[in-house]
Amino acid sequence: MLSYDMEKPMSEEEFFDCCASILTEKDFITIKNTRLVPLEEKPSNPVLEKWNNWERSLRNELVKMRAAKKGQDSEKHIAAGGLETGVLEIAREAFQAATPLDAESVLNKARWDYLEMLEAGHYFDIGKVIIYFLKVQILQRKLQINKEKGKIAFAGIYDVIHDNNSAQENR
Repeated sequence: MLSYDMEKPMSEEEFFDCCASILTEKDFITIKNTRLVPLEEKPSNPVLEKWNNWERSLRNELVKMRAAKKGQDSEKHIAAGGLETGVLEIAREAFQAATPLDAESVLNKARWDYLEMLEAGHYFDIGKVIIYFLKVQILQRKLQINKEKGKIAFAGIYDVIHDNNSAQENR
């Protein structure tokens, strides 16, 4: 069982080791190619297709909001696909978050909740395994977020920008 608040999920390698002996070769390849970021080609699995459509729709809404904020045209960055139910509200909430970390948390939780909804009716089929692996990826992504590293990186970027501005003012 996975939960969104887990602190130590299994690694991708451990997951693949578990799957290798129980899945068909075709299903194992499908799992190994399953990613949070939607692939360009249409997946052969309906669960993965739903996931990709939803995630692509969410990303498209974020692109539109970011482009509008910068006064740019978003159309050249929009991926093909329609608007999925609920993604506009999620994108707005993430876009309006106080910090990038808060925005990432909003997006990760929304992704998790969508996968929970997708899970209905899948007990132990390839769709369930796909959803499980996507959840593992979300948990791994959460583990990679490190507030201290982020603060250090931000401070470094800020210092570079500040130093460049000071140098230009002194000219």
